[in-house]
Amino acid sequence: MSEGTPMAGAEIEDAYREAAPLVHTLALRALGSVDEAEDVVRRVFAAAAASGDLAPQSLLRDAAERVTGDLERRVRAKLSALDDPRLGADAVTDHDAVVAEADRILLRSAMSRLDEQRRTLLERALVHGDPRPELAMMTGVSTEDLEAMLRDALLELWTGPRMRGEHAPAADLASRALGNSAAPPHSDHLGRCRECRDVSRSLNDLVGAIARMPSAGPVLPPRGGLWDEVREAVAAGAVPEPDWREEARRAAERAQRRRTFILVGAVVMSSLLVGLTVILAQLLVEPDRAAIASAVLADPRQGGADAGSVVLERRDGGAEVLVIDTVFAEYPDAYLEVWLVPAGEDPISVGHLRASRYEVEVPEAAGSAMGATIEISREPWDGDPTRGGEVVARGALG
Repeated sequence: MSEGTPMAGAEIEDAYREAAPLVHTLALRALGSVDEAEDVVRRVFAAAAASGDLAPQSLLRDAAERVTGDLERRVRAKLSALDDPRLGADAVTDHDAVVAEADRILLRSAMSRLDEQRRTLLERALVHGDPRPELAMMTGVSTEDLEAMLRDALLELWTGPRMRGEHAPAADLASRALGNSAAPPHSDHLGRCRECRDVSRSLNDLVGAIARMPSAGPVLPPRGGLWDEVREAVAAGAVPEPDWREEARRAAERAQRRRTFILVGAVVMSSLLVGLTVILAQLLVEPDRAAIASAVLADPRQGGADAGSVVLERRDGGAEVLVIDTVFAEYPDAYLEVWLVPAGEDPISVGHLRASRYEVEVPEAAGSAMGATIEISREPWDGDPTRGGEVVARGALG
């Protein structure tokens, strides 16, 4: 490391010696990869050397942020392969769980620095739930002295502020958190003082965290040669950590643009294929045709509302064909019948309308359809072939 670099000497090495095992353990448990865990260690200490904050709590918090970012990128890479449209900028991993694991590791480390007797007493009283009188007899002290030992051990682990003046003593609040019924109540003061309530809550949280200590595994220190790589990373300077939220936002926008492009492309290609199919059908399959008459279909039930159109075509050989385009489809309880009504004559059925586009040849017996009226009626499924239903569309060919 070059001279003059901040935090280049013993200070960063001491911090590494104390906190690197904790950072490495957190990253290894969360990421499950030694290489990724060591990368987190290098990044954390390079950033800490640049900022000057080498407190173990700060290092673990920074590690939790970086681990969460790495987990987000890993999970998002898998989900993006599925092209999940719901994958936005919201977190898909549990940052709080990583922070909670960091807190457990810190607490385990702090517990290990207590002398063996106080550590054993705390674990037996809070983790295993041994009765206090039995612990006092085992230790050879009075119950009051045992409570004082537990209280002092708890305060040594607690990192909160020591308030003075009119505030409730932290020792009394620690005794309350440990369940010592002989502790001064301070209930009235806690009701008025927010700072003391925060301290009391913090001490109670610490007692609960100790009681859950079995969930924390052993500390797993990094390999011996990692310090040299950390020193090189410190010398090179901290690389700005990418914000996974911004990355996620950009990725979501790219995915949306890609989906939109694919959808539009699919629609365009579908339209082109449909158009090509129609053209080929007209050129290769359909016979030559010529329109000789047409009519607009109106719905008499709705004051003559537009109901489609009909075109009369003459095909090769002289046959007449009705080409009907309507807004109707089949009914579940009825069917649509098409009628040719020559002037002054009875209606002639020319078939069932089963789709919005329908083509049917005019029967030879009807002669020419020129000047005739085309009607579409809604007929019940009653087996009666005569027209008895209501007319839903009508138009005169001309």
